[in-house]
Amino acid sequence: MKISRAHLVQKLKKIKLIGFDFDGVFTDAKVLLNQDGVETVICSRRDGLGINELKRLGIKLVVVSKERNPVVSKRCEKLKIECAQGIDDKLSIFKQTLKKQGLNPQQAAFMGDDFNDLDCMIYGGVAFTVADAHPDCKKIAHYITKRKGGDHAVKEVCDLIISIKSQSR
Repeated sequence: MKISRAHLVQKLKKIKLIGFDFDGVFTDAKVLLNQDGVETVICSRRDGLGINELKRLGIKLVVVSKERNPVVSKRCEKLKIECAQGIDDKLSIFKQTLKKQGLNPQQAAFMGDDFNDLDCMIYGGVAFTVADAHPDCKKIAHYITKRKGGDHAVKEVCDLIISIKSQSR
């Protein structure tokens, strides 16, 4: 859903919470599997820098993932981000998180990359997606990153929000 830059800026000024999918957003949606069945993914340290800056600005963060994977837990633990895994109904968790924080949907954004993220992307005030996202996500996104999932796309969104929040102080 293409909107003007000015309209996006107004929406982003209201953001107090961001929800993220994990696989395909923090990662390139690929998994390395060794002969012992141990899974490994690659995440961007730059994304972590952006995440830390958003937290410094008081923005709450949550990862809502369909997969249940120790890699997701460890990464979120390291970034000190709330994490819900093994979630089929992501929207229920996203709504519960907003309610717990006392926020309305216009104060939240969601960054997803596939069709199971659509409900959360639609529900929040701002929908983000990555350059290599499912076409349906691109249709409804207010902002599509220039970068693919796992390639500093989260940092790109963080930088955008940080620049807007910094200007409005």
